[in-house]
Amino acid sequence: MGFLDSVNLDDVTEPTAVPGGEEYKVRIVDVKVDPSNPTGLPHNKNGQPYLLPRFEIPEEPTAKEFTTYLGIPTDDMEPKAYNAAGFKLKNFLRTFDLDASALDNPEDIKGAEGWAILGLEDSPEWGETNYIKKFISPK
Repeated sequence: MGFLDSVNLDDVTEPTAVPGGEEYKVRIVDVKVDPSNPTGLPHNKNGQPYLLPRFEIPEEPTAKEFTTYLGIPTDDMEPKAYNAAGFKLKNFLRTFDLDASALDNPEDIKGAEGWAILGLEDSPEWGETNYIKKFISPK
């Protein structure tokens, strides 16, 4: 008797993206970290820190996981870019009921759940994939 005898592989399907423009409950399942950086946050090619959470849709077992880039506002950013990054980060924190100190250890936000309107895009490299179109803050 093999370890896969009780597994029916005929019932599994390839993960797919869900339709865009709809609201879904999402859960943070992972966060990209950079252990070489004291903050744990990775930096983009311009040296700016960012947060890259990976999400799943808990109620959709065949949905692909996806990520969303969240730039961290820094003093050397142009005012417009600073405000845009700060506003997106503020909405992210509200949506997942987190305070700013939760980002002191990015891995601590794993498991947080919130709601978002998802978009759908098709890329030659990854095929159809979802992205966060808008975070939905609790009322």
